[in-house]
Amino acid sequence: MIRGTRRLDGKGRRPSVIFLPCYRDQRMLNGVCQFACEAGWVLDTLYFHNGILPRNWSGDGILCLLELREVDPAAPRFVMAHRGVPVVDLSGNEPSVPACRILQDNRAIGRMGAEHLASIGCVQVGFAIQDRNNFHCERYEGFQARAEELGLAVTRIQVPRDFALSQRTTAWFTHHVPKQAAPFGVMAAADYIAQWILKVCQSARKSVPEEVAIIGVDNSREICDLAPVSLSSIDNNAFQHGYEGAKLLHGLMAGRRAPSRPVIVPPGALHVRESTDVVAARHPHVAAAMRHLAQHFTEPQLTSAHVAAQVPMSKRRLNDAFMKYTGRTICQELAHRRLQHALKRIQTTDEKLWVIAEQSGFHSAEVMSRLFHRQLGHWPSTYRHPESGG
Repeated sequence: MIRGTRRLDGKGRRPSVIFLPCYRDQRMLNGVCQFACEAGWVLDTLYFHNGILPRNWSGDGILCLLELREVDPAAPRFVMAHRGVPVVDLSGNEPSVPACRILQDNRAIGRMGAEHLASIGCVQVGFAIQDRNNFHCERYEGFQARAEELGLAVTRIQVPRDFALSQRTTAWFTHHVPKQAAPFGVMAAADYIAQWILKVCQSARKSVPEEVAIIGVDNSREICDLAPVSLSSIDNNAFQHGYEGAKLLHGLMAGRRAPSRPVIVPPGALHVRESTDVVAARHPHVAAAMRHLAQHFTEPQLTSAHVAAQVPMSKRRLNDAFMKYTGRTICQELAHRRLQHALKRIQTTDEKLWVIAEQSGFHSAEVMSRLFHRQLGHWPSTYRHPESGG
């Protein structure tokens, strides 16, 4: 954590901000606290820890992550009672509350999930969703659209509201699982749902990932790394989301003009673990080529020609089969793996960009930067967490 100087506002005191999230995400809180420390805020996080709203509050700014009013009316009511105070909302759940908004690119997260399941050979996929909040609905929309573009059969799997407490039969999930065309690819709207899907598969004696491949969202390590089968997950970039939201609020408190549209925070990296660590053998040569890619993609000299040389097919025929079964060409898959590898290191280390580029299989940092901008719409430095070096 970077220590900040105690910056005073025009009244000779430190800005006072309250943080009101509808759920606890420690990484998001860390991002908020990082900026608060840099800017010298007084930050009230009592609501994050115990859900208690102050009765008499007279601060300078509100940073919130609002839930649907019908689910949690207290926080929206609190915001509405403090009109005139700058407000930044980290969700789009309650548009009736006037606020500047900074949002995760949830449709992009959904697209990433569909592409990953297609790349391991899934032809039938499902999206497991429970809540009706914007985060989950937008992830489903992105997933569905991209899966259909890739020619995959898509099913929406509605998770029971009491899924974590009831002794329900597993039929609500297992009836979606096809008897053939394994693995059935499932993207869960969040890691806690992916964890439950895994438990259901174990109860129903469905092997993961051979029969059911599972990917979640959030990359919550306490869930993903400690599950009976470690869970693949897409990092929702919660730290950056919190940091950028706090930064936007600081500007509003300083009198800067509010953005005319919601600010969008790009997703983080895809973390592949055991739950999707499989390449379906519907085409054995594609599976062999994918395994070779997985083992050697960090080698700069690796090209599509080198990959094609590993199987008894011409480069053109292998590339056609690769596109058919994974949704990408060999070159696209190679670039994707290198990009994801670099993205993880940018977000989790303080290594120089040229070092990360070299370790990820790029010929130079410039080549890596161009790919980031072309594929993700952002330069690599966008993903560098503020507490990391440049």
